[in-house]
Amino acid sequence: MVKLSKVLCGVLACGLIDPCLAGDNETTYEVITTPVITDWDDGAGNMTVKLKVINADYAWQWANVTSDTTTDLEKRTGITIQKVVTTAKVASHVIFTVKAGLEIWEFLAGLIKSKSDANSCTLTYGTDVSGEKVLGYAYKATTTGSNCDTTAEKKTILAAVEKCVTTLHNSGTTVGCCEFNHGGTWHGHLRLSAEPSVYPVHAVDC
Repeated sequence: MVKLSKVLCGVLACGLIDPCLAGDNETTYEVITTPVITDWDDGAGNMTVKLKVINADYAWQWANVTSDTTTDLEKRTGITIQKVVTTAKVASHVIFTVKAGLEIWEFLAGLIKSKSDANSCTLTYGTDVSGEKVLGYAYKATTTGSNCDTTAEKKTILAAVEKCVTTLHNSGTTVGCCEFNHGGTWHGHLRLSAEPSVYPVHAVDC
């Protein structure tokens, strides 16, 4: 069973805090990486993953790398995932597999859907536990329109979260950030940390 250790909600005004630095006061080092693009079929339509990856075995210090590119959907099917990945020092834990943390991924998909149903653009962050696995997360929706909701069903959101997690895990990532889009004005931003006590997530940076 997923035990929610801590959930804090609040409102972040854009432009007041640099999202890459909020909650992280350590010296930052920028590491340039090569984008990786993956197309896949979730049963409803193609989703695209774009990511910048730093492997936990490669990076030795906290780094924040952001992307200034976006991907638009030609159809309102599936969810586009734009991923921006940050990581930590050598020997850090990596974000665990979908199977190992299935209850947590289902919880996060439910959280994203419930905030959409409530038309909420507020920030939610916390720490979740499943067995011996601990995960830090932060989620926030943004919109280019007037509403912070999406027509995506929970199962579609879960598929996007699972694809995000799988790619982060396979890349050996300690801290990662994913941006979801369903073809409309809604954008969901999810940041994850496999070591929240060392690299907390109190903001989203994708």
